[in-house]
Amino acid sequence: SIIPYINYNIDNRKGFDFSLYLNKKVNEVDLTLGMTGMYSKTEAGKRDESFEYDYQSRINLPVNGLWGLVSLGFFNDQEEINNSPTQQFGDVAPGDLRYKDQNGDGIIDNNDEVYLGRWDTPLRLGLNFTAKWRNFTFFALADGFFGGQGFKDSSYYWVRGENKYSDIVRNRWTEETKNTATYPRLTTSNGANSFRNSDFWLYNTDRLNLSQVQFTYDIPEAALQGTFVSGLSVYVSGYNLLTISKERKHFEMNVGSSPQTRMYNIGVRGTF
Repeated sequence: SIIPYINYNIDNRKGFDFSLYLNKKVNEVDLTLGMTGMYSKTEAGKRDESFEYDYQSRINLPVNGLWGLVSLGFFNDQEEINNSPTQQFGDVAPGDLRYKDQNGDGIIDNNDEVYLGRWDTPLRLGLNFTAKWRNFTFFALADGFFGGQGFKDSSYYWVRGENKYSDIVRNRWTEETKNTATYPRLTTSNGANSFRNSDFWLYNTDRLNLSQVQFTYDIPEAALQGTFVSGLSVYVSGYNLLTISKERKHFEMNVGSSPQTRMYNIGVRGTF
C-alpha cells in the first residue's frame, strides 16, 4: 500500500503591531512625532526530524533559525591541530578556523552544528517627525530593524583560489599576524574548513536607517495673487542619508547587489 503525504509540520506564529502619534504646538511651531512598529515571533511546534543529538532539534526554536558550528579561533600551529578533534571539512592547516566538539566524539562534522540565531527581523519600527513653522516645514523619516542575525557568506567574505580578493583579507592570518588576525589564512584550495556557517561569520543585523529628510518652503499666497499659480513650494530632500549600525559598512556596500545609493533632490511643486 502507498502511504500518503501529510501536512505534518506545525509552525507557531505570534505577533502584534502598534502605532503612536504625538502632536504638540510649541509657540509658533507645530510638531508631529509618529512611530509604527511590528513584532513577530515564530516557533517550530512540530517536526518530522531524526537528529541523533537533542541540541540539534528544531522544535521550540525560531522557524527561520541559523545553524552552524561554534568557532574557537584559529589554529596557530600543527601541534595544536594534532591535539584537537579531527575536522572533516577538508585539509586543515595553521590559520584555519577550529571548532567546538559539541558531542565529544573527537570528530568535528555536521553533528556539531548548533542553533546560532535567526535570520528574520522580529522587531521593525518606522519613525517620522514633522516640524512646521510659518511657511517652513521640516520632515524626517527613519526605519529600524532589530533582533536578527545573518552570515557573512558571500564571495566578498569567502574568498578562495584565484577569485578576486576584497580588502577584508588584509588582516588575514599569517605567522606574523597570528595574534591579531581577524580573517583565516589565504588558500588556493576551496577553503571548505573555514568557509562554512559558524558563529565566526555571524553578524547582528540591527540597524536604524535615516531614509528621508526634506525641507520645504511654501511661497506665501499673497505673493501669488494675480497669477495663474494657486500654490508654489520649493523643497530640498535627501534619501538613504545615514545608517546607524555596528555593521554599517556591510549594509552600505549592500554586498551581493548594488551599493546603497544616496540621493539628493531640489524641486519645485506647483498647483494651478
